[in-house]
Amino acid sequence: MSTGTGKAQYRCAQCEMPEAQCECDKYCCLCQTVLDVRVCQDGLMYCDACRTACDYKTSD
Repeated sequence: MSTGTGKAQYRCAQCEMPEAQCECDKYCCLCQTVLDVRVCQDGLMYCDACRTACDYKTSD
C-alpha cells in the first residue's frame, strides 16, 4: 500500500524552489566553488568536499 509520501525535495533558501527548478547562481556558500554544487537540507548550496566535511546530505 502506497501512502503517496515521496522523498522530500530540498528547496533553495533564496528562491524557495526545488533544486531541479532553482535558477539561482549555484556556488558553495562555504568555499565559493561552482563545481558539483547541490542544495542541502538547510536550503544552502555546498560543493561535494564541503558536504563531506560537514556531513550535509542532499535530497537524493
